Amino acid sequence: MNTNKFSKKELLFLLTISLALGIRQMAMTMVMPFISVYSKTLSSSTPLLAGVALGIFGLAQAVFQIPFGIWSDKSGNRLVMLFGIMEVVIGLFVAYIAKNIYLLIFARALQGSGAVLAVGYSWATGFVSSEKRPRALSILGMIIGAAAAGSFALGSVINNLLPVKDMFLVCSVLIFIVWLIILIFLKEDKKFVKEAKNLSKVSTRKSFGVLLSNNLFVRLNLGGFINNFIMTGVFYILPQYLEKITGMRGMWKVFMPSVIIAIICMRRIIIFVEKGYSIRIIILSFIITAIGICFFFNKSSFYFILIGCILFMSGYIVLSTVIPSVANDIAENCYRGTANGIINSFQYIGSFLGPVAAGALWKYGDSFILVLIIFMAAAGAITFKINRNRGN
Repeated sequence: MNTNKFSKKELLFLLTISLALGIRQMAMTMVMPFISVYSKTLSSSTPLLAGVALGIFGLAQAVFQIPFGIWSDKSGNRLVMLFGIMEVVIGLFVAYIAKNIYLLIFARALQGSGAVLAVGYSWATGFVSSEKRPRALSILGMIIGAAAAGSFALGSVINNLLPVKDMFLVCSVLIFIVWLIILIFLKEDKKFVKEAKNLSKVSTRKSFGVLLSNNLFVRLNLGGFINNFIMTGVFYILPQYLEKITGMRGMWKVFMPSVIIAIICMRRIIIFVEKGYSIRIIILSFIITAIGICFFFNKSSFYFILIGCILFMSGYIVLSTVIPSVANDIAENCYRGTANGIINSFQYIGSFLGPVAAGALWKYGDSFILVLIIFMAAAGAITFKINRNRGN
């Protein structure tokens, strides 16, 4: 009866690593709504380069997620986490001192190269038994998702006190605190390290073959790509709408209620995930996202933007939680880091292409961007509708 109950050691570990990754995610996401606007203040900036500055973080994450995941499978998680997080700290400091758009792009790429989210998921899921894994993932996903969502609102509040430039420095300090938390409080399980050495004999090519031959896993990767494409595309255009309606210092009026409602939705949805309705929830979330984007066509209305943001944010946060949960339920321990690396790579490719596409289409009119995002959300729903018809 109590097989799914966490021990004190397990619960403390899950909460610690969830808070560490949540703080990292919050610090990384906090400045995102302001980059497209802030880039205009830097020398050599163009709309396309502003999109690259916003999206290059995702491209670097995509490139490094799989190598970091494989590295963690073979060497353990703690060392990889400490190395990657220090890269993020340095990247944020470089962004703080950047005077032109090219240095900002480099700084964002350096931040993205610290691709440890997949490693964190692998560490957490490997720490508990398979029976406890769904609940462990729900705790991890909820805290990281809530932190990411909350950062949109918190960033608006902090921006009332600090310019965007100084926000990079604040975020660098926050993530350095995460580095210290992992260094001091989180220790690699000796049993896991021993298993990792044994599992390192498993062929990386074989791991890829097993994962990519799984129909659902492939579709989860496509879903993660689409969700992040939509998110970063929206955060290219939405701040520019709000700048005219609320001003940069008033963006919290939209982000704060959107975040609160999204977190409430996410907490309710986890119950249905545990009951086996994950695919239906993914489909519904993409549909809700598409409906939310439709409200942005009335870009001069505060209330239309607010309703659209609530729907979009709710869909995004639910998808960000459910997709990794289902993916980790598929993966075996011997290639869990690789699996998380693959799915995070697809997500961050979406994070890169979303704002780049938005920046490229901006000169033709923002309506083209909204239509593209709605099309992507519909494609996401159709992808999982097909998968459900095939038996999942």
